[in-house]
Amino acid sequence: MRNRFLLTFLMVFMLLGLSACQGGDAQAPFVGASMSGALDEATAGKFMDFMVEVKQAGDPVGIDFRGSLVSGSVRVLLEDDAHQPVFQRTMDQPGPFAVNTVVYPEPGTYTFGITWDGPVQLSQYEFQWKPYPITAEKVSPIALLGGLGMILVALAYIVYAAVRKLGWGYLGLGALAWVVTVVLKFVWAIPLNTPIYNALTESLPESIAMLVFYIYVGLLTGMTEVLLTWLVLRYTRLGQVPWGKALAFAIGFGAVEALLLGFSSLSGVVTALVAPELFSANEVAQIAVANNPLWGLAPIVERFFTCLVHIFCNVLLFYGSLKRQSRWFWLSFLFKSGIDAVAAFAQLWGLDALWKIWTIEAIVIVWGVLGWWGTRWVKARYPAVESS
Repeated sequence: MRNRFLLTFLMVFMLLGLSACQGGDAQAPFVGASMSGALDEATAGKFMDFMVEVKQAGDPVGIDFRGSLVSGSVRVLLEDDAHQPVFQRTMDQPGPFAVNTVVYPEPGTYTFGITWDGPVQLSQYEFQWKPYPITAEKVSPIALLGGLGMILVALAYIVYAAVRKLGWGYLGLGALAWVVTVVLKFVWAIPLNTPIYNALTESLPESIAMLVFYIYVGLLTGMTEVLLTWLVLRYTRLGQVPWGKALAFAIGFGAVEALLLGFSSLSGVVTALVAPELFSANEVAQIAVANNPLWGLAPIVERFFTCLVHIFCNVLLFYGSLKRQSRWFWLSFLFKSGIDAVAAFAQLWGLDALWKIWTIEAIVIVWGVLGWWGTRWVKARYPAVESS
């Protein structure tokens, strides 16, 4: 009882501390202009809505235009007040494209945008100008580290289950449980999270609204990933199994998340390596931060310790099912809701600096170590059950 009280106190303390930290660095004012989206036009047209003021001779105007052309042709254009082009470049070959340049026009007022002379289709595009050269970030193969590492973490847990002969059936059942409960969580979250967030921030002081929202997101995970799993295990024969199958289920639950996140990350980085034109300049810059191995290591560490959290929470549900005691469900509910509240805070806080991301990872490590200790505690007390 004392241990559970201390664990609950620790989670509440961390959440309160995170709320106090909320804020972040001041944002620099945006300079220049940009537009992005998709384009499908049957007739000639233009987007020439951006005014560019050049005050002194030699002042730079950075231009970046990228996207993917499906058909037709499109032109990026900087023209003077007499509608004479100062810079123009036409894209007429289907496929990804990128234009990144700097021009130095005479002092005056200019118009910047894109034009097309007939039917044109762009699956996606972004064009922008800034009063300085626009750096085109390049993604290094080192950025693959995070995705590959998450996949290896998942495979390591699966190999452990195979070597220990825990059973492929319950390993797959755990993976299926994760997929079903997460889909149901998104069915709720996608239409409702934003209105709930807006309602809280409009009606409560910011610090209180943020804390309530973090707790809400954590509870949403508890209601789906924990409660739904508990109901199935508690009220069917699926929960009446020996330790090996319970552990296999728990590993499958956590490993499939690491595996899918790893493949998702890997596919994005590979695309940025071979066809960066398919991303906006800002998106490429965000991916390129993983050129620093310290960024790439963070998701690997996170997945390893998050899997320990999943394992602990799920074996608790099996333990509670066998003991017919709901208190173990509540401990699992609180433990997983707590870590997901931290994840919600992280997304709103913004993981735009290494110190921020490793602060969050430190909390995940603490949760994971507690999960590892808790799993050992459950194993030592798990009732003997005949394998069916």
